[in-house]
Amino acid sequence: MKDIGKMNRSIRLATTAAALAGLASIASCGAAPTEVDQTETTTSALTCSPGCAAGQICYASNGTNFCAWPAGTIQSLQAALQNHPYDRTALTADLNAPTGFSWHLGYFAGTLDGANHIISNLTTSDTIGQAAGLIVYAEYATIQNLSLTNLHVTGTWDVGGLVGDCLDCNISNVAVEGSLNAPAYIGGIAGSMTGGTLTNSYFKGTVTGGSSGAGGLVGEAFADGTNVATITNCYAQAANQTSTLVAGNTTAGIHPAGGIVGKGSGVAVTDVYAIGAVIGRGSSGGLIGQATCDGFGWWMFRAIYRGNVTDSNLGWAGVVGQATDSFCASPIANLYFNSDLDRDTNTLSSISQRRSTGAELTSPTAPTKANGGIFCPPGNASFPCGDRAMSDPPWDFGTSSQNNALRNMPGPYAQIR
Repeated sequence: MKDIGKMNRSIRLATTAAALAGLASIASCGAAPTEVDQTETTTSALTCSPGCAAGQICYASNGTNFCAWPAGTIQSLQAALQNHPYDRTALTADLNAPTGFSWHLGYFAGTLDGANHIISNLTTSDTIGQAAGLIVYAEYATIQNLSLTNLHVTGTWDVGGLVGDCLDCNISNVAVEGSLNAPAYIGGIAGSMTGGTLTNSYFKGTVTGGSSGAGGLVGEAFADGTNVATITNCYAQAANQTSTLVAGNTTAGIHPAGGIVGKGSGVAVTDVYAIGAVIGRGSSGGLIGQATCDGFGWWMFRAIYRGNVTDSNLGWAGVVGQATDSFCASPIANLYFNSDLDRDTNTLSSISQRRSTGAELTSPTAPTKANGGIFCPPGNASFPCGDRAMSDPPWDFGTSSQNNALRNMPGPYAQIR
């Protein structure tokens, strides 16, 4: 069955994007963005060929030089993104948003490279009756190597810490810390994600609202018609295991809420974990609230939830919410949740997940790393311990007193072990 709300939202956002794009001016860049960069260095001593436009800088990324519009203040960042939405913009310093600063960026389709810098104390809200985030709407954009701290976002529809609505975006090495609030779709990094990739990124804070989909990382995730939305090597967490990560809508009806994704169809989720309470109604899960089939399957493996799921309709526990199509899901394996924190006896029987105590989850070498690097009972054929086993990297198994964490994650936050 087609998701009518999704189709209506897509039409509305496409119209909005076209209008916003028409208002944006375009400036040429000496070198087109062609790759996702892991480390960035800006220097006036570098040269780009062909030469950069007046006002641009040349900076190096993994041995390749690129032209970019520089941003050394929050004001210059906003101007660069607004005036050059199809080009590459690079931060040249940590940025601070002063009290009362008005931020709004409607549309972006270029490359935003934080160059491992931090944007602090930014507050933004919905001003056009659509989405809200650092970027309201992005398509075919690359956003990387950026941290947002003490971020506060409110809105009315698709709300995300980084992007309200993102079509075929590539997001990597991004950290978002703060609080978000919206009544419809809401996610710590993206309110809505259609196609595209989200890798090596995290959200820390609280996501509140989201009657249609509330997620620690993404409110809703769908395929773009050809490719599924892919989320890998990411985590979302509250201040600790008992604090609230996702406070979804609990009024009458079905309100999906998940520690990673609120609602998903055509989504692949691998090597992720979530920490903190997840609250919703009718479709609440530690990792995915509602996973459905809408022309595309979904899959999830190598994932851990450490928190408590509260569903206003059901006594519920586990990694996936109740309203789920499992017949189109392949594979679903190596999923764990902490039963000391999530004590309810009801779980979704069609999902292969392991109810694990806190002690078991901190036994990373039992019986061997080859069997998943996490508690995995030997000889238990009912649980596919060796199928797509967890590996190091990306997982850091730690010691016998530590929970698993992910390697090579951005800062500034240190993972809870």
